[in-house]
Amino acid sequence: MIRPLPILSRLRAALPLAIACMACFAVGVLYGAGGLRGTPARAEFDPAAQGHGAALPAGPKAPIQEILHCPLAFAGIHLLKEMPEWSKVAYHFCKPVNAELNQCVLYDSNGPDAKLIGIEYLVSDAVYQKMPPEEKVYWHDHKHEVDAGLLKSLTQSGEEERKTMAAVRPLWGKVYHTWSSGLDYPRGPAKLYWSVTGEAPYTLAPDAKLPPELAGAAGARP
Repeated sequence: MIRPLPILSRLRAALPLAIACMACFAVGVLYGAGGLRGTPARAEFDPAAQGHGAALPAGPKAPIQEILHCPLAFAGIHLLKEMPEWSKVAYHFCKPVNAELNQCVLYDSNGPDAKLIGIEYLVSDAVYQKMPPEEKVYWHDHKHEVDAGLLKSLTQSGEEERKTMAAVRPLWGKVYHTWSSGLDYPRGPAKLYWSVTGEAPYTLAPDAKLPPELAGAAGARP
């Protein structure tokens, strides 16, 4: 039986991501409030000006605002679990829930017209090892993807990116695409997707579409 890691070790493993996210969020709050010297406060989003109806009153902020200031944002490829030859580009924007869990929203691009296509949860190896066998079948690892350069940060580069990806490497992911088929709107049920593991059948097909960020990824093709 695999014994769970001591809580101190688990917290230490998750600390780099947690500290980075909290630091970036704090900077974002200062910018949003005009708290940095020489930086004007940003105007509140006005739905009326964008054709979305009446402006929202001042008050609680949507949870997604914290995601905007977290460095855990990266481009990657997902494979349909039941049909691995079908791949989808996914842009991940994540935030930590606690030291053991991160949650990500997935888009098909990183532009202003990006479509929301799914969600992914990331848990520590300690959490994964305690799961019952019937639950583990929904979770994939990220070891090959990180080693092959198939996950590329959208907010970092150099040593900062290397450290963030090293923290992602031991995490396990559970990902569902809610928009798996359909052009004008999502059709059918949500589908379980998988990572590129480098082992059949979870390898990239020769004609798989890669986002620009991964064009030169090592080991991207079988």
